[in-house]
Amino acid sequence: MLFSLKVFRRFPTPEAIATRTMYYKELKSPALIKTGRDILKNIDWILKDAHFYYSDKVLLTQKILFDEYKDQLNLNVFSEIIFVQGGDASEAAELAGKINGLDVILFGFGGGSVIDLVKYIGTKCDIPFVTMPTTLSNDSLCSTVARLMSGGKKRSYAVQPPLGILIDFGVVSRSPKNLTLAGVADVISNQSAVKDWLLSNRNTGEPVDELAMMLAKSAPTSLFKYNAEEVGSDEFLYDLASGLILSGMSMMVTGSSRGASGSEHLISHAIDEYFPDKSTIHGLQVGWAHLMVEKYCRKDMVEYARLSSFYERIGLMATIRDCVPWKEEEFAGLIPYAKTIRKRYTIFDAL
Repeated sequence: MLFSLKVFRRFPTPEAIATRTMYYKELKSPALIKTGRDILKNIDWILKDAHFYYSDKVLLTQKILFDEYKDQLNLNVFSEIIFVQGGDASEAAELAGKINGLDVILFGFGGGSVIDLVKYIGTKCDIPFVTMPTTLSNDSLCSTVARLMSGGKKRSYAVQPPLGILIDFGVVSRSPKNLTLAGVADVISNQSAVKDWLLSNRNTGEPVDELAMMLAKSAPTSLFKYNAEEVGSDEFLYDLASGLILSGMSMMVTGSSRGASGSEHLISHAIDEYFPDKSTIHGLQVGWAHLMVEKYCRKDMVEYARLSSFYERIGLMATIRDCVPWKEEEFAGLIPYAKTIRKRYTIFDAL
C-alpha cells in the first residue's frame, strides 16, 4: 500500500513578523567613523563619500581652536561657525533656541566640554551631530552622557549618540600627554565597572546585558601592550580611540553607563560635586580611584599590582601623582560621598 505525504508550508503573517521583531533591540550607533591623518581638511569629501547631504553644516568650536586649525578647517564649507565656551547647560539652551528647526548637521570640534555641549544641543533639537575631538581624554566623543555645568555643579544628561566620529591623529597627537593618559585610565576603568555590574547581578539580581558587557570588557584590552615611549604613535592613538568608542557603544546597547562607570567613577563625580577645589581631570581621578578600589575595597592585591605596573610603564602613575591631590588615607572618607551620586550598586554597598 502506498502512502502519500503532503507537506504544508506555513508562511508567517505580517502580524506574526511584526511580533517577532519585538525581540530585537534597536540600536543607534554612529553611521560614520573615520580616523587617520588629514581628516580635518577633508571633512566635506568624507561626508560626500559617505553620502551625507545636509542643507547647512554648522561648526561649533572655541575661537582659540579655530584660529589654530583654521587653515585646515577653511578647506571645507560651513554655513556658519559658532564660537562657544563649552561645558555649561545655559549656553547650550541659548544655542539650541537659534538652531532648533533648521535642516543642519552640527560639528563639534574641541575637547570634552565642547563635544558634550554639541551632544546636548543635538539631542535637545533632534539634530544630527558629528564629534571631532581634539583630545582622547575620555569617552565623551561617543558616549550617551553629557556632563555640563548647571547651577554651579556638574550634571549628567542623557543624550543621543553621534551620527559620525572624525578623529584626526595629527590633531589629537598634539594634545597634552596628561589628557591622553587620562583617556587611557578612563578606558581601563571599565574593568572595575564590569566587576561592580557582576557583583550587583549576584547580590541584587540586577540584569546584565551581555552584549554591552562584551563591548565594555573588550575596550581596554589592546592598551596593555604599550609603554610610555609609544604614547602618541598612530597605532596607540587608534587603539585608544577604539577603546573609547567601544566603551560608548556599550552605553548605547544597554541604555546606561553601567559597563563603563562603577565605583571608581562615583569617586570622581563625588570629588567634582563636593570638593571642586580639589577636582582635576576626570580620567586621572578615575584612574586613581580604580587603584584605590582594588587595594582597599576589593582587596585584590594581584590586580592592584598588575594595574600599578601598567600605570608605571605607560607613565600614568607619575601623572596621577602630579595631578591628583588626594592621598591614599583620604580615600575611605570619599566613599560616603560617592554613594550619594547615583542609585547604582557597587562594591561600596557590599563593604
